[in-house]
Amino acid sequence: MGDKVRALTKKQLEALKQKLLEEKSSLMMNDELSAATNIELSKPEGGDEVEQSINDYTNSHLLRFRNREVFYGKKIEKALKKFDMEEFGLCTDCGEWIRFERLMARPTAEMCIMCKEESERDESNSFTGRQSKSLGKVVDLTGMMA
Repeated sequence: MGDKVRALTKKQLEALKQKLLEEKSSLMMNDELSAATNIELSKPEGGDEVEQSINDYTNSHLLRFRNREVFYGKKIEKALKKFDMEEFGLCTDCGEWIRFERLMARPTAEMCIMCKEESERDESNSFTGRQSKSLGKVVDLTGMMA
């Protein structure tokens, strides 16, 4: 697998925790802004089919972005809990330390780059059992129950 990655230093852990807390704070501010943005699901008065289509399209995108933010918020919470359990930075697949640079780029990463690349190769080679990147749910492309 190459050279062994050392455990994260206290200073690195502090920087990563701060980054996660900033991401969480940013999501909370976005949540307040999106609460002010009212998603109108009913047909606008006096609106024609084009206006309704535009409204539907906009609402669909707003809901999609909101779902992604909720999912990312859960990943942030999970990462912060790992700090409490002193497991932050450990690959869930091989148990080795994840490189600091990877965690700075993606602080919610749960796998080292080697395991993640292998996982993505396996996923792309498998017609069934693919997972939604944004919702983490298994996607059945065969039409059969998984």
